[in-house]
Amino acid sequence: METVLSTDMGNFGLIDIGKSQANFAKDVPKMAKYTLADTTNDERIGMEYHIQTVTKDDKLRILKFLRRFFFRDEPLNDSIELIPESEDSTCLELEEYCSMSSLENNLSLIAVSTSGAIVGVLLNGKMDPPKDEEPGYIATCENPKFKKILRLLNYVDRSVNRDGKFRGLNILEIRIISVDSNWRGKGVAKALMEKALEIGKEKGFHIARADCSSFFSGKLCARLGFERIYELNYADYVDEDGNPIFSPAFPHTSIVTYIKKL
Repeated sequence: METVLSTDMGNFGLIDIGKSQANFAKDVPKMAKYTLADTTNDERIGMEYHIQTVTKDDKLRILKFLRRFFFRDEPLNDSIELIPESEDSTCLELEEYCSMSSLENNLSLIAVSTSGAIVGVLLNGKMDPPKDEEPGYIATCENPKFKKILRLLNYVDRSVNRDGKFRGLNILEIRIISVDSNWRGKGVAKALMEKALEIGKEKGFHIARADCSSFFSGKLCARLGFERIYELNYADYVDEDGNPIFSPAFPHTSIVTYIKKL
């Protein structure tokens, strides 16, 4: 798993799932069915999936999925050891960050296999205008490690919006994308993103934005025609003593903001 990140309790995780190998098979208002194109007929039977809009009833399933495939793998989380090693451990603040305003807005999507299992998650939301002062949810965050991540995301957001370039625009925020490790490299992430961009355009959003903390997230955005507009090297984001606050493993060397006009 990897990441896209934002502020206003919203922007986390893009993972590069490899070269797209899924064919669009059926288009309906809230669901699309996909079949992997490079497998044998027998293999395809177990590797079909459809994409559907997230509802509030999906919350527990989605959080369970993210605990398994996203929380530990995301580069920033891993860098500061946000999640303890125990298999069932989690970060309640991160769970709240993931679910707040992302599960009941008809903008988030899940990829579901023919057996009914979630194989991919894409959480999106409407981005609120940035504030000059530090948001209250950062000051009240009781987890010092997660507070570091929130402050980084807020720093990026203020930097991106410093000249007021996007003021007044309706922006779709790509917050978290995560794919089951057994389904990576099969185009699931790409299919989820393409469907989200389609929905965003239909709903009148002007721009889609993703703050990618992962190298692979950035590759996916670039492949989908996003424009890179901001980059912050982790080595340049330092504490009071001049030490980098985040040092993710290579190739995750920076957080990059991408946008795409809809």
